[in-house]
Amino acid sequence: MMLVDNPVERDPVLRDLTEISVNALKDLELARKELKENDLQMQEMNKLANERVNEMSRVNQQLQDKISFVENMTKSMQEKNEHLEKELKITETEKINYSKLNALLKEDLSKVIKKEKELSIKQIFLEKKVKEQAENLLKGEKMSIIGTFTSRLAHDIRNPLSKLKMSHDILCNSPNMPVLDKIKHQQRIESAISNMTHIIEDVLEFVRMSELDMKETPIKTIIKSSMESITVPSSVKLEIKGDDRAALCDSRKLEAVFVNLLTNAIEAIRGKGYVAIKIMDNGNNIEICFEDSGAGVIPSLQGKIFEPMFTTKQHGTGLGLAICKMIVEQHGGKLLYKNTPSAFSVLLPKINNHKMVAR
Repeated sequence: MMLVDNPVERDPVLRDLTEISVNALKDLELARKELKENDLQMQEMNKLANERVNEMSRVNQQLQDKISFVENMTKSMQEKNEHLEKELKITETEKINYSKLNALLKEDLSKVIKKEKELSIKQIFLEKKVKEQAENLLKGEKMSIIGTFTSRLAHDIRNPLSKLKMSHDILCNSPNMPVLDKIKHQQRIESAISNMTHIIEDVLEFVRMSELDMKETPIKTIIKSSMESITVPSSVKLEIKGDDRAALCDSRKLEAVFVNLLTNAIEAIRGKGYVAIKIMDNGNNIEICFEDSGAGVIPSLQGKIFEPMFTTKQHGTGLGLAICKMIVEQHGGKLLYKNTPSAFSVLLPKINNHKMVAR
């Protein structure tokens, strides 16, 4: 094997240059690596810087938006403040006006109170005058009624009185008259006296309403007592319907009302038909209804049937229903009439709701 002669090894200078070159290449490679690493770091830093710039730009934009919002809010607040200042001025003006108006109202109120006192005095004076006028009218009305009563009483008494006088004269001038004829004229005298007594009692009852003797009494007891006081034809069907109820009443006066209504009902059906007495519950009242099969009262006369001295009969004072109405109202009740079917209803307060009208 042949050995090759290496000049570098034999020449120290070359050997040093070689080492220097090798070292230089190593250093260059290290430097290149460092530059590459630095370049990557720079790129990373540049990237971070760009992100930071972008972040700062976004934050800056948000700040700009917030600044714009605050500026808008400030402007809006200024506008609202200006509006509130205007409103405040208006409010102060209105407050001044209200104060003036309040002062005027107080002044007017004082005038109103003063006027009210004057009117109150005038009202008392006028009420007194009205009361006096009403009393005068009532006196005049009473005098008118008394005058009408007197005329009607004289007319109603004249007929039975004439019959009585005629029968009395015949009995006095005919001592030998047969007994049957004497009995006949005696009956006429008794009938005439009975008619005059009935007329006088009606008038007295109407003009002098006595106080009530109030006691708790079953309604059916009063109805049955009323039925026993009158003559009921056999052709009349008379019946009581409904459960019995007690009422706080003057049984004697209420019996007089029932007798009158029963008598009128029997006369209305001309002694033939039916009369039903119904006891019913009507809210706070007890209703006693006298219903008959008659034709009833014509509509044009229904508003007058309770007026004093109004009658459709050929005889009587026309005070019967007026007296009945007064007695029922004296008990705190009502007397009503309805047609189809013909019926009079007496409404009396229940015992726990009773309110008596003082007379």
